[in-house]
Amino acid sequence: MTIGSDKPTAPRLFGAGFRRSQRPGRWVLALISVIGLCLAFASCSGLLGDPKIELNPHPTKRYGIIVTFENAPGPFDSIEAHVDYGVTDYSCVPEQPISGARLLPSKRVDLKLRKISETTYETDMYVDLLKDKDFYSKGVCHWSAALFSVIVRRGRMKFITPSPDFKYPADNQEVRYFSFAAYQQSSTDMRNTGNTDRDAYSDPSKTFSIKVVARELRQ
Repeated sequence: MTIGSDKPTAPRLFGAGFRRSQRPGRWVLALISVIGLCLAFASCSGLLGDPKIELNPHPTKRYGIIVTFENAPGPFDSIEAHVDYGVTDYSCVPEQPISGARLLPSKRVDLKLRKISETTYETDMYVDLLKDKDFYSKGVCHWSAALFSVIVRRGRMKFITPSPDFKYPADNQEVRYFSFAAYQQSSTDMRNTGNTDRDAYSDPSKTFSIKVVARELRQ
């Protein structure tokens, strides 16, 4: 732009991505096009909106869960537990506009652990905690408890015992073994899922375990 000129100058959009138009007002159309394109992508990335997940007003499928530590070389900083729920049927979920993928709704619910002793904690959960619902006018989506996890922390190291594939009604058990060496590496930021086989370690005697047992609780 020449100093002293009174001709309108188009603003520079997103740095040097646009040139000044020779016709007044052309930059307005460019701006509208850019905004429209951004909104289109935002709409596509919005995943058709989040479903309004509700609690089941009358859950009946209840589990009691016991978490036990064995042979731990020392104390831990904290222990927490949660359940990941997921919709099991793709038919109730619409395809995404561009990719065609069907993204199943999911929800994580934190559980409150009660300390029974220095090595034992307990909690309970409902498999049918969430309400089955027609979220997208394509049929009822059915929820299931996909994964129960215990996370024990020492410093930045996280010892995780996942219990996948909950079956109801049935007893479920998961045992994970961890090395003493990992316990000493508290400054390492790591999600450590251990091993289901104690003999997989070079020195099985220098391991500790975290066991999760889930049993059906009759009403």
